[in-house]
Amino acid sequence: MPVPIDLSPRLQALFKKTKLVCFGRYALEIPVDAELTWGEIWFPSDITAIDGGWEAAQRELDHDLASIRKQNPTSEVVYNEEGPVKESRQIRYYESKHSKQYALLRFRTYISKGDLNFLLRGSLPHGMTEQEGIDRQAARAKSLRLRVPDEIPSEPGYCIPYGFMTDASYSDQEMVNVGIHLFGLPDVTLSISSNKNAYADLEPDDFENRARRELSLLNRIKQAQADQGPHYPKRTVLREGKRDVNHWHGEESLIVRADGTHDFEWALVGTPKDVANPSEFNVTMFTKVEHNIIGAAESSSLSDEEAVALWDKLLSGLKFRVRVPGAPRDSYYYPKE
Repeated sequence: MPVPIDLSPRLQALFKKTKLVCFGRYALEIPVDAELTWGEIWFPSDITAIDGGWEAAQRELDHDLASIRKQNPTSEVVYNEEGPVKESRQIRYYESKHSKQYALLRFRTYISKGDLNFLLRGSLPHGMTEQEGIDRQAARAKSLRLRVPDEIPSEPGYCIPYGFMTDASYSDQEMVNVGIHLFGLPDVTLSISSNKNAYADLEPDDFENRARRELSLLNRIKQAQADQGPHYPKRTVLREGKRDVNHWHGEESLIVRADGTHDFEWALVGTPKDVANPSEFNVTMFTKVEHNIIGAAESSSLSDEEAVALWDKLLSGLKFRVRVPGAPRDSYYYPKE
């Protein structure tokens, strides 16, 4: 395992005061002068926050209804009434006559939480009755509450933008994508993505014998080098090999591109449906980022040594927010033991 590099004085100053941020079932320690940005999330529904009060949610609902009907003239809205919780509304619909034929019912539940609203999208899983799907959507809506940005709940469930959904079943799909913006280092970006049930459609033997090998970060790099030969981009390798983050046994590649961009990646190939070891888990960090374009900045704000030290420091703070089945001690922030 790599030996961590000490933080430079300016990075020490950056981490003098830190805070926890939470996303999905995870939490990360970051400098106070940093913020979390949200990408796509699925817990286990696609969830969107809508600002502007109930009027904004009603406009979104009307727009969605018009869009459903416009996309396919055979679509059918079978329910457009009060939702499963106070101050909510739900539509249930089939995208087309073929969707109805195969019982592919879809749900959109709009929930008002004062000046903020949430939209939960979902569909009826195969083998589930319509009433079971309705009950499932109701349970999700009832589990949702508001969460101020700095709140780190200590009960099982998912942190979502401005909200929290309690859940201790661990049986559904869970996906989260977030980024970290460091105001003191504006050209540096860190991104984290997790997909608990990726490749769950593969047979276990196929996953172990083929997919795990092909999905390995180091194997992907070797394959790309073999395929591209002399055309493979020139790079300087700072560190490459096996790397544990928390209890996750992954791999990392820390390189510097020819233009001076730091291109760091850590990846885990876990086990489908294992909440403690998601089948796809990835962290990347880049420098020389400007206007969301990698390499666009004039230069990196970090030396090679500082970039590696920052990477190690951030990864050391990535844990589960609360204990999950199969995760060892010290792999979570709560309960504190």
